[in-house]
Amino acid sequence: MTRIKIWLVGALALLGLGFANNTPVHAADGAQYTVSPVIPDNQRTSVSSYFDLVVKPGTTQNLTLAIVNKTGVTRHLTLDLTTAWSQPNGQIGYTPNGPKDSSAEYRLSDLGPKTQTITLSPNETKRVSTPIKIPQSGFKGVLLGGLYMYDQKKTNGGTKSGVKLKNRFATLVGVQLQTKTGAFNEIKPNLKLAGVSAGIQTGQPGVIATVQNPMPTYWGKMKWRARVYRRDSKKVIMRRTTTNYAVAPSSHLDFGILQKKALDPGDYTLDLLITGPHGRWHFKRNFSILTEQANQINKKLGLKRSFTLPWWAWLLIGLALAGLIWLIIFLWKRRRRDDDEEPTTRRGRHQHQR
Repeated sequence: MTRIKIWLVGALALLGLGFANNTPVHAADGAQYTVSPVIPDNQRTSVSSYFDLVVKPGTTQNLTLAIVNKTGVTRHLTLDLTTAWSQPNGQIGYTPNGPKDSSAEYRLSDLGPKTQTITLSPNETKRVSTPIKIPQSGFKGVLLGGLYMYDQKKTNGGTKSGVKLKNRFATLVGVQLQTKTGAFNEIKPNLKLAGVSAGIQTGQPGVIATVQNPMPTYWGKMKWRARVYRRDSKKVIMRRTTTNYAVAPSSHLDFGILQKKALDPGDYTLDLLITGPHGRWHFKRNFSILTEQANQINKKLGLKRSFTLPWWAWLLIGLALAGLIWLIIFLWKRRRRDDDEEPTTRRGRHQHQR
């Protein structure tokens, strides 16, 4: 079995929310090629490691990369135009095929060629442009994404636990587009709780709270605190607290409140509090985990539920025990009464015979 390891060299160090440094982007050691953005005149800042552009509605904006083949062999590279998305770990992701969100009016990956194949001769330097068609009516807020490039050839990564590993090296150049300077700050942050359900995340069962950022802007430095209770109970069943979380524009984040043991079906309540420099959001939502859902998740993970009786079963057992105790006491008292009456009856019979 072969496993692919993808190495990302980011041009984005979001949230602060600035991008990385002022140096060109280079691949990690072993990638055997380098990538640098060719910065146009409409760059919003002096940073040169990513595209931060103010674009005009109805125009075509070229995003150009200078690519250098550092080897003496021909290389075949794939270049993907991607849209930023919110990862479950609280970081903004730029890899291809991130989940779409219904709130997105425009996606960067839909405004240009999704995939390009680039062939570099030995030691060749080539400039490659990705044309972005800016909507005629413009767009609100920010379009955020990246130019994601990887070598089609995989290199040997050794063996781990009997599994052969293959390395695939990739580079990422960030892209941030606005139709006017400061458009980012004109959008008021907002979050919505889109749904709550049982699920699996990082190989563990739990509750997945889907939180949507429907706004075309991004922000971070958020603290998330989640508690899951049995319905109409104050006992916490699951809990999770995280800090320094970020969300991408017009996206959603699947926040997992997880446990190591098997899931139990039943009625629950989620209490989720999100706070940060940009606002405060407090959500409460009732939800249910069906027996079929719990069994399916537990079976997939090889987990078995510990047997516990429902509350009504304990009530019936308690009533039955109380009834049994009452019956024993009743019979005991009746026996004593009969024993007390028996000598009197015998004396009466003896006197009558005399």
